Amino acid sequence: MIERKKLIRWISLAAYFAAAFLVFLLVLFPFDRVKSRIESEVRARTSLELGIARISPRFFNRFLLTDVVVSDKEGKVLFESPAMKVHLPLFGLLRGLTSVNLSGRAYGGDLSLRTEQGAKRRFLSVDANGLDLGSYTLFKVMGIKLSGKTGGTFEMTNDDGKARLWVKNLASRELKIKGFPVPDLDFEQGWIEADLKGDRLTVKKLDLEGKELKIRVSGDLVLRERGSLNLAFKIKPSERLAKEQALLIAFLKNKDAEGFYQFSLGGTVAEPLPRL
Repeated sequence: MIERKKLIRWISLAAYFAAAFLVFLLVLFPFDRVKSRIESEVRARTSLELGIARISPRFFNRFLLTDVVVSDKEGKVLFESPAMKVHLPLFGLLRGLTSVNLSGRAYGGDLSLRTEQGAKRRFLSVDANGLDLGSYTLFKVMGIKLSGKTGGTFEMTNDDGKARLWVKNLASRELKIKGFPVPDLDFEQGWIEADLKGDRLTVKKLDLEGKELKIRVSGDLVLRERGSLNLAFKIKPSERLAKEQALLIAFLKNKDAEGFYQFSLGGTVAEPLPRL
């Protein structure tokens, strides 16, 4: 029978060498080559460009990505974060399931993303809180002046997705649609609930509540440039706004018992056609 002291010594030595191996693995691991491989894989498999300044180890299966930038092929920045934490669950790998968890700060708020890729299942989950719309770079590039906070969740399994979003203190300034100026709008709060199946987005609920204007939207659209559009709008302006925009309100004939003017939007995503 092995003596207890010898057993403890052997276990201690084994633990020491295992710890030393992991330390040297993390220190000597070619993270620059991994970074380049990840960027090239994203470039080859998608229509996006991924840029990472540096990958740093935090634990055996935890890493820190510094200065993460996602852009399209034309160089327009779609997403950026100063740092994202990455966790690779080991139990998923043992079951043949590629899984990645990311979390970090972005646009003044918190963002977390979880993705799983298996033989028969693809899963994506995004959870956001307190993102500042005014700091989103793409809006600035497009000349869209928006401010406010947003957050919520989005989950997608294979081709089916569900989104539940909220906005607070949403404001737009100097907005134009098809070249026509839109009055400056302010909303204290709003909610969006939508389902995605393939490329068809069904808006179950879109409510924006403001002192001067209330908006409700429902319907569906196909997320392609020539995809069909079928949305029902209901708007309720305040008395002051109705007088100020009397020329525009005059085009709206259909008014319900709650005081909402109703119209629909058809046509395609590229060429919407209002039906008053």
